Amino acid sequence: MLSREALFLLNNLLFISILVVCFWGVVFPLVSQLFTGQTVTVGPPFYQAATAPLFAVLMLLMGVAPLSAWGHSSLKTLGRAIWKSAVAALIITVILFFTYTNNPIALVGFFLVALVLLVTLQEFGRATFARVRAQNENIFVAFWRLVGRDRRRYGGYVIHISMMLMAVGILGINLFQVQTQGTVSTNNSLSLSGYTVKYDSVAQFPGPDGQQVTRAIVSVYQGKNYLGDLYPRIDYYPTEQQNMTIPGQRSTLKDDLYIILVDWQPAAANGATFKIFVNPLVNWLWIGAIIFLFGIIIAAWPDREVERIPAQMRSIHQADKQTDSRQASAAD
Repeated sequence: MLSREALFLLNNLLFISILVVCFWGVVFPLVSQLFTGQTVTVGPPFYQAATAPLFAVLMLLMGVAPLSAWGHSSLKTLGRAIWKSAVAALIITVILFFTYTNNPIALVGFFLVALVLLVTLQEFGRATFARVRAQNENIFVAFWRLVGRDRRRYGGYVIHISMMLMAVGILGINLFQVQTQGTVSTNNSLSLSGYTVKYDSVAQFPGPDGQQVTRAIVSVYQGKNYLGDLYPRIDYYPTEQQNMTIPGQRSTLKDDLYIILVDWQPAAANGATFKIFVNPLVNWLWIGAIIFLFGIIIAAWPDREVERIPAQMRSIHQADKQTDSRQASAAD
């Protein structure tokens, strides 16, 4: 049951379970309307509660499966292979408990993320240094050739890393996002999650595409440190008679700050309503998505043996063309 085949099978069953849960959430409003005549909507809490345990087990498998053997593995062999990474992941989790959060769901998630990352890096490092010792190669050359010789395996490891980075962003946006909304007059401020947003001014002017732009200028502070100005605005398109809200945004690896100009009336030019979001760790989601694409490219890149076939076909085709050309010349 702990062999790599069994863990891959369990992995596939988990993916199918996630599919079933999401599919049921999509069709349940239609089913309820069909049988009861009432439409019952299914929101994010359903998906989060139903899929979070499945994704947690899936993350655990990403940490265990690379260390399992084909055909047979035991708790003893897996324990010897994983204990160092597990202890390091536990230490990281304890540090996060004292420095970042005491949310138990977040701590479990961060422990699994750290475990998978450490196991994957351990596999990369172990194989690379073994090749350095065996082939007497530079560490970078050894790593490059290692990945090139088994692209599917190490491309999959890159995908594991990318998914863990995306998991960090998902944990941040789901567990730590905070928001507030308020109306302030000029030179007054709103505060949220360590940020202070001071309303400086607002102006109206025509935009480049014929829209009417209402743009506010707000100063952003973190404690006493001035971080810069942001420019949330509302664009009004007279032809469509629609507004488009463009947020002011400040992005870092720690969090994203979004400021939305909700309302402003010319008759009350000294006041404006803002909605502020702080989205912790969300940029790791986008970083992980980019690395995910690189992992797919590495895993799907054709092997050299496959690349030789088209080259041989071209050589045969060129030889046939030369033969046809010589025969045509002889006929002339």
